[in-house]
Amino acid sequence: MTPLRSISTEGTCPIFTQEVDPVLLKHSLEDRVAYLTDFLNFSSHDQDVITRIATAVNGIIPSLVDSMYAKLFEFDITKKVFMTRNQGFDGPLPERLEDLTLDSAQIVFRKVFMKAWARRVLTADYSSGKTWAYMDKVGVMHTGVSPFKHQRTMGIAPLNVPYRDCALTLGLVQNILQTAILQLPAETADLQTKIDAVSAINKVIWIQNDLFSRHYIDE
Repeated sequence: MTPLRSISTEGTCPIFTQEVDPVLLKHSLEDRVAYLTDFLNFSSHDQDVITRIATAVNGIIPSLVDSMYAKLFEFDITKKVFMTRNQGFDGPLPERLEDLTLDSAQIVFRKVFMKAWARRVLTADYSSGKTWAYMDKVGVMHTGVSPFKHQRTMGIAPLNVPYRDCALTLGLVQNILQTAILQLPAETADLQTKIDAVSAINKVIWIQNDLFSRHYIDE
């Protein structure tokens, strides 16, 4: 993966127009990420500012995850997803939707994975292809097809969630993270740092969104 580079965001006419192969965008994760980061001007500066605010924002992750699941439980179509056993969970499952609560064993189990993903967003090395490969697998695993060989071998079922609800959930997460950044005290982050961090998180979430949609939408 090409290291992140500094990118000018000035609205000047480009000297040349890049040629982009749509076939490579569809089949090559490296080419797709290169296109996404170029298009969104995701640079080494974005990486640096996320790293700078990560420790200060890390503390809100448990409440972020709790808020996300509470929202998913407001609607039957998003709550029903968790009536299916998945991702290696071998504990008890309720038989009726109304018996599924935020304290149910599978929900507690799922929250562990969500917290790990949120912390990865704040601490990842975005110059590494491994980071984008991980985020791409997060997208795949919600489609009902496991991207992990050990899960397929063991017969572990992945999640099967409509893209609509994945995108909405990412929007909710983005809003919570950005609000937390804006609420940081001045002694922790000055105004420019907050602006830059909100922008950087916005880019990461939209890239993650694309790494969901590419597995749902055939284009």
